[in-house]
Amino acid sequence: MKKYFYILVILGLCFKHGNAQFQTGLSIGNYSGIMGVTINPASTNYLNNGTDFMLFNYNTSILNNGYYMDPKPITQLLSPEIFKAFGKNADNKNESVNQTFDRIFNLRRSLKPNNYIFADATVYGPSILINSGKHSFGLLTAFKASESTVNLPPEMAIFLLKGASAIELQGKSFELNKVASGTLVYTDVAFNYSYEIADTYKSKHRLGITAHYLNGINSIVFEDLGKTKWTYIGDSTVLMENGNIIYNYAATKSADFGELLSSRGKGFAFDIGYTYLRKKKSRPTRLTVCPNIRFGGKIREYQDYKWRFGFALMDIGRIQFTNQTVSNKYENANGPTKNLDQSFYLGVFALDRKMRFDYAQNAGTKYTLDKQYTHYTATRFNFQFDYNFKNNIYFNLSGSQRLPIPNTISLYAPNILSLSARYEKQMFEVGLPISLIEYQYPVFGLNFRYGPFYMGTNHLLEMVGIRKVKGTDIFFGLKLNLSNFRGV
Repeated sequence: MKKYFYILVILGLCFKHGNAQFQTGLSIGNYSGIMGVTINPASTNYLNNGTDFMLFNYNTSILNNGYYMDPKPITQLLSPEIFKAFGKNADNKNESVNQTFDRIFNLRRSLKPNNYIFADATVYGPSILINSGKHSFGLLTAFKASESTVNLPPEMAIFLLKGASAIELQGKSFELNKVASGTLVYTDVAFNYSYEIADTYKSKHRLGITAHYLNGINSIVFEDLGKTKWTYIGDSTVLMENGNIIYNYAATKSADFGELLSSRGKGFAFDIGYTYLRKKKSRPTRLTVCPNIRFGGKIREYQDYKWRFGFALMDIGRIQFTNQTVSNKYENANGPTKNLDQSFYLGVFALDRKMRFDYAQNAGTKYTLDKQYTHYTATRFNFQFDYNFKNNIYFNLSGSQRLPIPNTISLYAPNILSLSARYEKQMFEVGLPISLIEYQYPVFGLNFRYGPFYMGTNHLLEMVGIRKVKGTDIFFGLKLNLSNFRGV
């Protein structure tokens, strides 16, 4: 499964995430429709009788702060040599996946005391959202693959890329610093409902909730519970002291596609959100009756707003893995291990065997083995503030703050703060977001919508080869509004 994750990383660098949607301002726009509920379940259709049908949406992203590539257009990452290097007929049989990755992309390092890596690929299938008066109902389907690593020490980052024999590591000791890394692949079927709880002369209030049924396909977890120390003593040997770690996985050795995608766990999640709209005109939204026109003689009036504010708790949930699942916990593990990096490159099963052989039976080590564990989803707090400057010009401030559940095995969402300006009309929209990743790394993006098609990225400068590539993303989709057949 490790190999498939690196392929996911490469695809992200070539193309590029669910969180990226709200960064661009597209999902908080008036015409975001069904995509709006993916960042706030109370962010529904603009029209009170709108019907939004999304044919598909694809988004993927890579974010990190420890490695970078020299500026180059993203098209240079689509060469046949790159795909050949990671294919079945590759010539680099004696290289690990990491070594091939480093050689092909010529990665540079700017490691920090705490490094992060976030990777995500999401495909939304056919989904629908229907407004009926004060009520809104939605059904969304998705396939999601996410990876998150936080608190990654620089020495461990070098180990993951170059192995235990790297010259920079020899003779060094360091603590794992409560590093937490997890990969989660699952399908998601979600039902959304929101209700307009008040419509006054000055404002509107809406409350929404989304319930998710999750089908877990794969999961990998590595966490340091604190005080674990590694020392590199040469000859690819690592000495572990006071090892206090968790290493779990739910995966298969089979190469059969159907087996790879089979269910290994079930779970649930829910989102809850609220939106407040301050009107420009001090009156309730109305329908004006006029005979001899479409839609039964009624004109749906838009209620322009001065500003709109929303907040939501997203992805509060978990998946219980019980099939083809192994859970390992090591406490007070001490002793040397040789060629741990080679086992890591070979995948989860080889690494599991290596860890058990070197540490599970050692005197003083408390080793716990189980056949199930719970992997929590990437819980986060989202907020959105949208200001109507004038006519079709809007300014937006949005943010996402991760909220991992204490004392659990959790996936981590990136912390993001985004400021965007956009110009939107019924058939056309363009936005320019500036975002802070982990509140420290600014990126500049572009998104647009024309009719039913939309597309965007938050890493425009990286995509065109103007800036060092620390991350990249792209999203695109096709969405129809069936209430007026305009494709908005």
